[in-house]
Amino acid sequence: MRNIKITAVLTAFLFTFAVFFTDMGAINAEAAFTPDVDIQSSGYYMVNLDLDTVIAAKNEHDRCYPASVTKVMTAIVALENCSNLEREVAVTYAATNEFWEDNPNYTGAGTCGLDVGQTGLTMRDCLYGMLVQSGCEAANVIGINIAGDLPTFIDLMNKKAQELGMTNTHFSNTHGLWHAENYSTPYDLYLMCRYAYEKHPTLIEISNTQEYTLPANTYNPNPYTIINTNALIRNIDENVYYYEYAKNIKTGSIDVYWDAAGNEHPGMMNMASMATQNGFNYLLVTTGAPYYDAEGVKTNAHFTDHIAMYKWAFRTFDIMEVLNEHMVITNLKVDMGEEADTVILKSSSAFSTLLPRNLDTNVIEQRITITADMNDNKAVVAPIEKGQVMGTLDLVMDGEVIATRNLIASQSISLSQFEYTMRMINSIFEKDWFRLCIASLAVLIIADLILNGVRKSRIAKMEARQKRRNNVSKKW
Repeated sequence: MRNIKITAVLTAFLFTFAVFFTDMGAINAEAAFTPDVDIQSSGYYMVNLDLDTVIAAKNEHDRCYPASVTKVMTAIVALENCSNLEREVAVTYAATNEFWEDNPNYTGAGTCGLDVGQTGLTMRDCLYGMLVQSGCEAANVIGINIAGDLPTFIDLMNKKAQELGMTNTHFSNTHGLWHAENYSTPYDLYLMCRYAYEKHPTLIEISNTQEYTLPANTYNPNPYTIINTNALIRNIDENVYYYEYAKNIKTGSIDVYWDAAGNEHPGMMNMASMATQNGFNYLLVTTGAPYYDAEGVKTNAHFTDHIAMYKWAFRTFDIMEVLNEHMVITNLKVDMGEEADTVILKSSSAFSTLLPRNLDTNVIEQRITITADMNDNKAVVAPIEKGQVMGTLDLVMDGEVIATRNLIASQSISLSQFEYTMRMINSIFEKDWFRLCIASLAVLIIADLILNGVRKSRIAKMEARQKRRNNVSKKW
């Protein structure tokens, strides 16, 4: 009996310290929807910035030629390597020569009217010239004045791209004119633009400027005005592409290009922009819209695609609560609980996301995985602490996991000492070694009884024999 008591105490001690708590962080997944509008761009990536939720994506990891969206990276590197934007810069032949050489993809490049040798031009002027009017020579002027030469600056661009996780991107120039090794993807361009939005408000401010005045030079004897290439933000004249909720990041287009073999290819229109309406904020990157239609007319499809995508998003989505901490998700059986035989499991945290306003949230499936140790009775064993992680909950929509949360105990349940003791005693009785001990003890007891019987019989016989001898002695 003393051994049984010692075993019970040791088991209780070990059980108390054998409860491990594992905190699995919430895993936010991205649920993408298909826009119900006609989009001419071959690839796109659209994110709600408020909840960091992807709502639309197509061919987002396919290689594309970013064109002048490349200039966003040029601006990022410039801002991170030039603390004084009022610094005067030099416009050299090295910044403009490539536009006059035999490369057909560089001939006729868009410029902002800078002149070799002009003075009074600042780094800020060049950023405006590059981001507002998409001046290719301004991009080269920035690169040379910061790094000393273009190859060194382009190395900085590629290094920054790797830092941002743009694993399918490579830059070969500062401006985005076509080159086989100047490529990216819609997703990578999103990473770049998201970084610009979060880290460089000056870049976003410049890119949203409708008009800017550059200093005079030989080409322009008087200070002259440049106009933003993004028609979405130009609230001037009768602009059919003006969209009051839009903010520019950068346009990028190539009308036609020639590969290394001299083959001609149709060009494309790309764009990165943002839009805000009724407290909702979106960032959209589109690539590969056709530059010309079948009749050879310029399409401006990147503008119409962005307007259509934003209108679709603003009329379709709302923030909806899918899960909160008060919802009962499931119950678990509890063994040896003090006045409780079940524990209620709830979500560790709430989950809200952008969903179509007319969506029935019942279509979101709950997949429960219990990670707590369970006994043969399919029950968890007390004690249980409030908040203890017992499993995970996956929220699944259209076969995709949109969120994962821990399932936690909603109450504490202490161990019933009486039930625990009785369980321990019963478990000991069921052990083979215990049964063997009982059997051995029974054998020993029986053997002892037999031996005692034999010994008593012998003693009785000896006593009887001695008594007879004594009687015989008395007669004589």
